[in-house]
Amino acid sequence: MAAPLPVISPSLRTERGAALDLRFPLFFAAAVSLLSLLPYLIAYATTPPAHHFAGFFFIADDATTYLAKIRQGAEGAWTWNDPYTSEPHGGVFLFGFYLFFGHLSALLHLPPIATYHLARITGAFVLVLSVDRLARRVLDQPLRRLALVLVVLGSGLGFVAQMLGDPAVLGHPLEALDLHLPELTGFYSILAIPHFAWATALIVLSFLGLLRLMDSPGWRTVVTTGALMSVLTAIHPQMIPVIFLIWLAYQAVLFLWGDRPTRRSISAQLAAFALTLPLLAYNAWILYRDPTIAEWARQWRHQAPGPLSLALSLGLPLLAAVAGMIVAWRRRDRDLALLMVWPPVVFVLLYAPNIANIQRRLLDALYVPIGVLAAVGLRALLARTGAIDARRLERLLLPAFCFSSAIVLAVALRFASGAFPEAYIQADTWQALQWLDTHHSPGDRVLSSPQAGLLLPAWSETPVYVGHYSETLDYFGKIKQVNDILRPGVSDSAIRSFFAANGLTLLYWGPDESRAITFDPRAHSYLHQIYQGGAVAIYRLVTN
Repeated sequence: MAAPLPVISPSLRTERGAALDLRFPLFFAAAVSLLSLLPYLIAYATTPPAHHFAGFFFIADDATTYLAKIRQGAEGAWTWNDPYTSEPHGGVFLFGFYLFFGHLSALLHLPPIATYHLARITGAFVLVLSVDRLARRVLDQPLRRLALVLVVLGSGLGFVAQMLGDPAVLGHPLEALDLHLPELTGFYSILAIPHFAWATALIVLSFLGLLRLMDSPGWRTVVTTGALMSVLTAIHPQMIPVIFLIWLAYQAVLFLWGDRPTRRSISAQLAAFALTLPLLAYNAWILYRDPTIAEWARQWRHQAPGPLSLALSLGLPLLAAVAGMIVAWRRRDRDLALLMVWPPVVFVLLYAPNIANIQRRLLDALYVPIGVLAAVGLRALLARTGAIDARRLERLLLPAFCFSSAIVLAVALRFASGAFPEAYIQADTWQALQWLDTHHSPGDRVLSSPQAGLLLPAWSETPVYVGHYSETLDYFGKIKQVNDILRPGVSDSAIRSFFAANGLTLLYWGPDESRAITFDPRAHSYLHQIYQGGAVAIYRLVTN
């Protein structure tokens, strides 16, 4: 029976990485950023006549609400008021990430959409550089570049499910999650939703801070690590308990291997977590005590994906990562052990009961340990071949490990070609939004179709009655109410009462409204037309 290998000390790797060379990570971050920016630049440059590029390709409904939050920040707000629902409510500190970039937008005199893409590009750099720091901490030099590439570009085999028509396996449909969930891969996060990349970077930096506290506890590192986790709390507060449970599992493995932490080290680690408690408590308080936020939270439906779909969508990197876990266990590698326990803990949490129905939101940064461990596992599997053959095989296999990232980029380029009209705003709608942006009053709220309602807060800063499937409370109920009130036979007094009860002052009437609702605003004297441009008109409710 072989004797157990000794626990590997991190100091050896720290010494080997002492001469910090950032040329490759900076070049890689720049290349990934430019690649992610390319489809958007093409779309702006080749916008079809009588259209305006909306600025998004993926998850455009959510992205549009983030634009509305940036606008609120640009107006000086540090609290969020939901502009997509009519229920009265006060501001709360949520979506601080986009409020911060809104303040940055005002400081730099950038339009909100440009600030959104600035958040994406800076997120790419922060993510790459933080993963590079992690790789320097846990890996020997020959593996670091491979790990960085696999973390950022690694993706699964979800396209196979799509090619087969999403077949049912064991009673559950097989889904291409890596083509639908940006948080599942690094490149998709960078390409689509900026706060996903930033949250992942903060998770990585938080773990690096905890590792430093374990080795050499000090109050400066406690404050820095606690601050990083507090910023993460402002983006995705649910990840703090996940980090804590991963860290407990890691400490349990080290204890099993005979590594006993000092009381000072334990106190420093707990102190860093304690610094997040005020903001965590605030989040819990508003989710249960603020009636509007509590009702909004009850609408969340982010259940865990099917296990087979998740495994397929993590694909070859997951298989290689399993080999990497075996290597880490056999070597008793003190640093790789953190990454070794990370995926199993997340998988358990994904399928454990969750009263908030946000299991899918626990996937943040999962591609980081999988990418790093995949580099370890791939090298270990190829080590049995000759050195030249191993390098050739690695180059041949690497595109297969990153194939879905290439597909996502191809989809973005397809969008940029003008093939999908939903990526654009019609010229009449765009001109109406621009007019309303400068002509609305502070107390205005607009009644419109949900399609226009999604755009109005983002592009004209006017709150709406219905506009977003999640941030509008009782979204489908309100759509039905609009259809019921704006129909033939309803009295003018009932319509005016509906407007007054919901704080509505403006009626937006465009092509979507005309198609969906049998109502002619021109026939009602209490609606005064204040704008007409092509197929879009805007009316103000006359109150006297």
